[in-house]
Amino acid sequence: AVVPPECFMPRPKVSSSVIRLTLHEKPEVEVEDPGFMFKIIRASFNQRRKTLANGLANDGSLGLTRDNVYEALGKMEKPETVRGETFTLAEFAKLADLLRNLDK
Repeated sequence: AVVPPECFMPRPKVSSSVIRLTLHEKPEVEVEDPGFMFKIIRASFNQRRKTLANGLANDGSLGLTRDNVYEALGKMEKPETVRGETFTLAEFAKLADLLRNLDK
């Protein structure tokens, strides 16, 4: 629902919106380590206009190399030049599981 500027004091120069969030009974996707998946998602958006592989490899907290990411992307049949904004939540879950299990 749109909330017009005149509903606020002081009046902003933009309209606002109200959204409703619905908590799901179970998560939208299954992933081995949700915390790791969210680190992957965060790292993929930290550096604008970077490929997914560069963004993940540049994040030292993940301990990933560009080759690790390329290997996982190859298993997903994604190009090495793919960017994080093109991934769905399910694709991030799959990528996180693949990256977690590379050495296993």
